[in-house]
Amino acid sequence: MVAMSPRSRPRKSDGWVPNQHGAWAMLVTPWLLGLWWMASREPFEAGWVVLFVFWLTGYFAFFATTQWLKSHRKPRYLRAMATYAVTAGALGVVLLVLEPSWWSWVGVFAPLTGIALWLSWQRRERALLSGLATVAAASLLPLVLGSDGVTRVGQLPGLGVIAAVSFAYFFGTVLYVKTMIRERGEWPWVVASVVWHALAAATALLVPEPFSAGWLAAFFAVMAVRALALPLWGPMRGRTVTPKALGIGEIAATLLLVGAVMLG
Repeated sequence: MVAMSPRSRPRKSDGWVPNQHGAWAMLVTPWLLGLWWMASREPFEAGWVVLFVFWLTGYFAFFATTQWLKSHRKPRYLRAMATYAVTAGALGVVLLVLEPSWWSWVGVFAPLTGIALWLSWQRRERALLSGLATVAAASLLPLVLGSDGVTRVGQLPGLGVIAAVSFAYFFGTVLYVKTMIRERGEWPWVVASVVWHALAAATALLVPEPFSAGWLAAFFAVMAVRALALPLWGPMRGRTVTPKALGIGEIAATLLLVGAVMLG
């Protein structure tokens, strides 16, 4: 056996850089679509951009905290966790100075974050409930952008459609990825993924103008076909699909989603 040299050994992460590459599209897309909607209808506000920076920094703090919890609180994650948490806290203060009414959204995001952190502490961060909580949090960002607090959401139904479409797609992605990796070869997961996307396609036909119901329904119909065809082609036939290949596919699908929303 040839020993690995110190230079060739993979470095352990200290929590500074998230390794969940599939999360980036989910973090950015709902906010980006919400920003597109708001910027085309209302004067620009600095809080919209600060919200995004706060959101990303908060995600970095969240990731470092999950690593700390999963490691049974090893100190090597504390530096990243504390740095990102303090930075996110400072940005949160700036955000609340710019948009004081957004404070009420803490009551919505805190439980969702708490659920995901608790599951990480239980080493169940890949549980379906964790995916549900994180997708729900990301999908709410468009509503925050157009609100004066959690009970006073403006620009409806437009921002509501964007939030719902984001949730439908990204939670469907959670199901689809499970059929390709962790639950590969398991028919119940494939059925759940296909049914979810098919229901999303049918529901998309009901979206109001100015959105294009036809484009959105077509997008989710393609996702339903993908949810069945790729597991049949890959895991069901013993083929291994790498996370990198899945990630490339998700980039393409996310761009299609953005196009389907903006075509309205």
